[in-house]
Amino acid sequence: MSDLLNTTATGEQEITALVTEALAISAGVPADRVDPDGTLGDIPGMESVKALRAVSRIEESLRIVLPDDFLFETATVAELAAFVTVLAREQRAREGK
Repeated sequence: MSDLLNTTATGEQEITALVTEALAISAGVPADRVDPDGTLGDIPGMESVKALRAVSRIEESLRIVLPDDFLFETATVAELAAFVTVLAREQRAREGK
């Protein structure tokens, strides 16, 4: 399991992997059980509290804040990862990295 904290990831593939791993850790399943084209509800064992834990892990590791309602408006894991990528890039730009 990789260290998700304090990552400098801004690439879409890196962020997708980070989001996938955070969701997998929270759901208690291997990362390969998280389908990027699936919804959060498709992840085995995923519940709303676990999804919120994953979001907290993502926010902490990338130093971003996701809008409260975004998680529940996201249709797929890939869409969540794409949005997180945009936020992470904006955060890195603000930090001058």
